[in-house]
Amino acid sequence: MSVARILNVDDNESGRYVKSRVLKQAGYEVSEARTGVEALEKMRQERPDLVLLDVKLPDINGHEVCRLIKKQSPHVLVLQISASFVTPVDRATGLDSGADAYLSQPVEPSELSATIRALLRLKRAEQSARESNELYRVIVQGALDYAIVTTDLEGRVLSWSNGARQVLGWTAVEMIGTSIDRLYTPEDLAAGAPADDRMRATSEAGIMTDRWHLRQDGNPLWASTTLAPLRADANGVSGYVFMLRDRTDDKTERDAMDRANAWLEREVAARTGALSEANRLLRHEIEERKRAEQALRQAQKMEAVGQLTGGIAHDFNNMLTVVLGSTERLKKDLPVRDEAQHRRADLVMQAASQAAALTHRLLAFSRRQPLDPKPTALNALIGGLIDMLRRTIGETVELRTELEPDLPAVLVDANQLENAILNLAVNARDAMLGGGMLTLRTRAEPAHVVLSVADTGIGMSPETAARALEPFFTTKRSGQGTGLGLAQVHGFIQQSGGTLDISSVEGQGTVIELRLPRLPEGTTTVHVPSDVGPLDFDGAGRRVLVVEDQQGVREHVSETMRQLGFEVTAAGDATLARRYLDGLIEGGQRVDLIVSDIGLPGGTDGWQLAGLARRLMPGVKIVLMTGYAQVNSEPLDANTELLMKPFVRATLVSRLSRLFGRPS
Repeated sequence: MSVARILNVDDNESGRYVKSRVLKQAGYEVSEARTGVEALEKMRQERPDLVLLDVKLPDINGHEVCRLIKKQSPHVLVLQISASFVTPVDRATGLDSGADAYLSQPVEPSELSATIRALLRLKRAEQSARESNELYRVIVQGALDYAIVTTDLEGRVLSWSNGARQVLGWTAVEMIGTSIDRLYTPEDLAAGAPADDRMRATSEAGIMTDRWHLRQDGNPLWASTTLAPLRADANGVSGYVFMLRDRTDDKTERDAMDRANAWLEREVAARTGALSEANRLLRHEIEERKRAEQALRQAQKMEAVGQLTGGIAHDFNNMLTVVLGSTERLKKDLPVRDEAQHRRADLVMQAASQAAALTHRLLAFSRRQPLDPKPTALNALIGGLIDMLRRTIGETVELRTELEPDLPAVLVDANQLENAILNLAVNARDAMLGGGMLTLRTRAEPAHVVLSVADTGIGMSPETAARALEPFFTTKRSGQGTGLGLAQVHGFIQQSGGTLDISSVEGQGTVIELRLPRLPEGTTTVHVPSDVGPLDFDGAGRRVLVVEDQQGVREHVSETMRQLGFEVTAAGDATLARRYLDGLIEGGQRVDLIVSDIGLPGGTDGWQLAGLARRLMPGVKIVLMTGYAQVNSEPLDANTELLMKPFVRATLVSRLSRLFGRPS
């Protein structure tokens, strides 16, 4: 590699000397000029690779000298050196004049050397590119004795080179859109050679053949041909390149092949854009698949946790049913004056009730809580909660409502929705320690009604918001939260056929939107009755069948029904219950009430037993008990009530009063 020649232009003797010395020590061949005129003259004589040009010269401004140099020799590099104080405008002027780089004095020797090395590398790269482009141009222009054709998958001509016209006789206008098969002899056509060639070229990534072909004038030529597939992406073939060399006169085979390969490279380069786009789409698809796989793993993990918590809650509710019921009966039998024993009984019932609330949260998270969805007016439900919400959030938080009028009804369990709103309000209050504003908004969408709960609290980071719906994840201090609040609300909304979205900005607040399925305009909404009802019920003269596989629960429910005056028969599964019902029918009798657990062993659950009982004894009253239950696809009829375990006597009495207070 030859030594780079540098022209150092500076009217300052000492400055010029220092720069020349640095450049010579770096191994460059250096010449000097004191003025702009002298610099232009040496440019013509010496043709340096780079000019180190001071901006302030005694005769011609350095910017003008730069323009003249670039006009005379565009490929010569110019590095301008300015005075110690230079403005951005000065630097821009220098670069606009054609300078390749701009430095301000004082310049460190290392910086000067590094800048020059970088500029020379740039020059060598540009020179190499110019030489390559010129070589490609010469090869393509000289490939007139080599036919190069591109086709689609069926062999229709897409491009026809000048060489193809020279060798075969047809023009591009005559051939584009027609079949390449016309170049084959009748014998090869009859043997299926064109299709066979394309099939082999695809499977073997290209083939070479020597055979007879036909010119436009019908004369045959012996030709060496190459057929190669064009690939649109890593897997698919979009067409073929057909390269033919006339071997009839056996002339310049090697040179023509080289020129043809160069033309082929240009053809392939022309498809680089499409290939790059295909690669981009492939990368995007891979990323989307990774995100989908991650979401699937998270869903599977959540489902596993949900199954675990749902199973635990179911068994726990059965035990709590016995604890609550037995404690309630013991408390009733205690002497009125024994206050200490009454307090102990109250503590047991309070602890059991708290445990029941926790299992309710677990069931809501795992989407196994029993729901009783009914057409509900969302605005009216919110209006009924206002007083309770104000007491819950306290005086430091302002409550505002923005409710869209004439809102369509939603299909939802109103009691559970009230709990969800209260849960979100408590979370919002805890996020606004110094006070703030809680806003409830409603609006209608084509398929949903949206309830928005917005606060002006501390907000969440993107990382926290991404995990906010995970069970047991909480940002509160230890002892202040279970991490089930949002997970519970999310589980309930999903179980109701809706969605929950979180939008939060740190320091600004959080907005949680609940989307619930809307009902058609004009749907009649219902009032959800409270569990508060009569304190007792007279079951005298009525026969009840209790069906429960858990012995403790079965005995507790049976005893409670006896205390209410019912004639009680108990069964541990649906098979025994069916035998009892069949026996009654044979004797011309019936039961007035069936109290059954939903999750029965033996293949027949409580829903199925209830359907059977309705067919055998139309009008029979049914209470279905559950520690958890998947939502039934059909709404409960007037003769059926759902009872969530654990329950106290008053709740059972309330259900019985509803059933026997309604006409069958």
